Amino acid sequence: MPLIEKIDNAFQLLSLGILSFLTVYKGIRTRNRIWILLYMFYIVITLGNLYWFLYMMLYEETPFYSFIPDFCWAAAYMSLLLLLLYIREGEWKYQQFMALWPVAVFTLAMSVFYMRYGKYLTNLAYAVLMAMLIMVSILGFRNMEKGSGKRKLYLISLLFCLVEYSLWTASCFDWSGSVLLDPYYFLDVLLTICYILFYPAAGKAVEDELH
Repeated sequence: MPLIEKIDNAFQLLSLGILSFLTVYKGIRTRNRIWILLYMFYIVITLGNLYWFLYMMLYEETPFYSFIPDFCWAAAYMSLLLLLLYIREGEWKYQQFMALWPVAVFTLAMSVFYMRYGKYLTNLAYAVLMAMLIMVSILGFRNMEKGSGKRKLYLISLLFCLVEYSLWTASCFDWSGSVLLDPYYFLDVLLTICYILFYPAAGKAVEDELH
C-alpha cells in the first residue's frame, strides 16, 4: 500500500470515527432520528473501512473475505436511504420515480461494467441501492424549500453518489503507478469531504424540524 494511500485512509478513518462519536452523542442527547440514522451511516462505513484498511496494512493485498466490508457499505447506503426517506415532506408519487428511469439504466450499465472486476451479485446489489439513493436525492432536492437543511442533505447525498461512482470507476484503470496522474486519491479526499458535510447539514435539518 503506497504511503499516500495509507495517509488518505487513516485521515478518512479518523474523520469517520470523530463523526460517529459526534452523531451518537447528538442522538443520545436529543433522541432525534436524524442523528441516529446518520450515526448508523457513519459507524457501518467506519467498520467496513477499518477492516479493509487493517487487512491491506497487514497483508498488502485486497481482503480475501471482501463480503465483510461490502456488507458494511451496503448497510451504510441503506441507512442513508432511510434517513433521506425519513426527512421527506409530502407524498412522492410513483410517476415521479418512473420519470427518473435513466438513473436505473445508468446504475445497471455501470454494474455490468464493474462485473469485469468484481462479483456479480455484489455489483447488482450496489446498482439497486445506488439507483434508489440517487432517485430519492433528486426528488428530495427538487421538492424541498431552498436553503433548508433537508435540501442540503439531499444535495450532499447526490454528490456523495457521484463521487462514489467516480471513485469506483477510477479504481478500474491502471494509472501507471503515478500518484499525480491517479485521480483515485483526489476523489477519496472528496468522499471524505462529503462525509464531513453530512454532519452540519443534518444539524440544520434538525433545526428545521424544531421550527
